[in-house]
Amino acid sequence: MERPLTHRIRWGVALVAGIALTGACSAAAQQAPSAARPGGARPAADHHAAPLWRADPAKGTAAFEGVETKPGSVRVVDDPTGKHGKSYQLHTSGDKIDGPTRVRVETRGHRTANGPLRFSKEGDVYYIGWRSMWGPLPTQKGGWVVLWQLKDYGSGAATPPLSLRARGDGSVDLEYADPKLKTTRLWHTPLALNTWHDFVIGIKVSKDPAKGWVRLWHDGAAQKLPGGVEQYPAATLRADWVTDKWGVYRSDTVKGQATAYLNSPAVGRSYGEVAPTG
Repeated sequence: MERPLTHRIRWGVALVAGIALTGACSAAAQQAPSAARPGGARPAADHHAAPLWRADPAKGTAAFEGVETKPGSVRVVDDPTGKHGKSYQLHTSGDKIDGPTRVRVETRGHRTANGPLRFSKEGDVYYIGWRSMWGPLPTQKGGWVVLWQLKDYGSGAATPPLSLRARGDGSVDLEYADPKLKTTRLWHTPLALNTWHDFVIGIKVSKDPAKGWVRLWHDGAAQKLPGGVEQYPAATLRADWVTDKWGVYRSDTVKGQATAYLNSPAVGRSYGEVAPTG
């Protein structure tokens, strides 16, 4: 039995609308950025995923495995720029405590409810995110000031696989030391004082430079590393384990007071878990 004309018209309109809606949804799905995308522009941040570790300024320095003040202090203060709330201030007078000890004021490691979070298992992937501001920060030609490092501990510890260093040439760079202690400058940018900058470093943990890797995002943009790649082969595991340190650690030739501010430090399994926001 043939359906009335009005019924057929309504059915046809509904069919066309359904096809159009399906096409729109499909197009939107194809255009949506992937949170798991490792390189290129800043991936979409998954703000619902909880990081493995995040420092809460309300709890002071309890989130860190330890602090090293030789000499110096680590305390929670209001962001001097008024933008990012409570932040960690790491300050040193710059006066050496003795001849052999280099000036150092740093946080060390990550304390969790299950004990220290340390990077030691081959093949694990971690992302470390934070926001830094420095000033005053004296530098000297031929000298260096370490602002962040992936430090090695345990048997065979020698030198950090990765270090973010301020140089006397007005730059800050990411330096990689391979298992033979040969260093490579992976990235550099002008050193800017008294302004916040965001960092995310991704690592695959391995003692084998053919299996491990490092990635870097600066102010939300993926950075090109040597060879024009965003993922650089690197042995990121040294000794028994490695862990993060933030602050100021410098060569003896550099003199004077120094202050490093730290905001939103976090460790997670993806970029979106740790990328600073706000």
